[in-house]
Amino acid sequence: MRGVFDKELPAKASHKMKNIRVRRGILVAASICVMLIAASFTACSGGDTTAPYAGKEVADLGGYSSMVDYDGESRLVETTVKDVIKYMDEKKSFAVFLGYEECEYCNAIMPYLNEAARGADQYVGYIDTRKNPDWQNNTDIDDYDKFVEVFGEYLNDEDGEPYLYTPDLYFIKDGEIVGHHQGLVEGADDPDKALTGDQETALKTVLEGNFGEIK
Repeated sequence: MRGVFDKELPAKASHKMKNIRVRRGILVAASICVMLIAASFTACSGGDTTAPYAGKEVADLGGYSSMVDYDGESRLVETTVKDVIKYMDEKKSFAVFLGYEECEYCNAIMPYLNEAARGADQYVGYIDTRKNPDWQNNTDIDDYDKFVEVFGEYLNDEDGEPYLYTPDLYFIKDGEIVGHHQGLVEGADDPDKALTGDQETALKTVLEGNFGEIK
């Protein structure tokens, strides 16, 4: 004699169980397909877009007079033209700033840039255009010719020739330039003079908006 648990299921119940198993199998297969399609789409649409500076040692901004009394963390990470182009080829999203400590306008914008980066929880690549003592001009930086190839449309002097003026700031999304800010702010002709309330608001709005573009 068979026990209670040895009894066969009625025909209808048996078919019902089979249908449940089939539906579960379809759902599992569908889930796997969705994951595969998502992975394929990520690979085709640029792959990793993670900011490349996370976890790297931040730059010492002590040489900027405007940062002496700043009590926040530095959000700039030293980088190079070669690395910037590499990150763009890898379709990453990031910001890069070019300037140097003795540049008065670079000094004036630095606290605002650093604070905007903190607010956006992002880091900014920093190309110090006077890092090498032999660099007496912004165009002396390593791989300047490659920089012109990529950013040339933003580098124009009075004669229409490509020339790097500092401070120069770029915002890059998935390897493409989506924002550019040069100088301090409109109307600020004296870097030693404090910005007006309206100028501060305008500068903060521009920086925050551009950081928002690359999130």
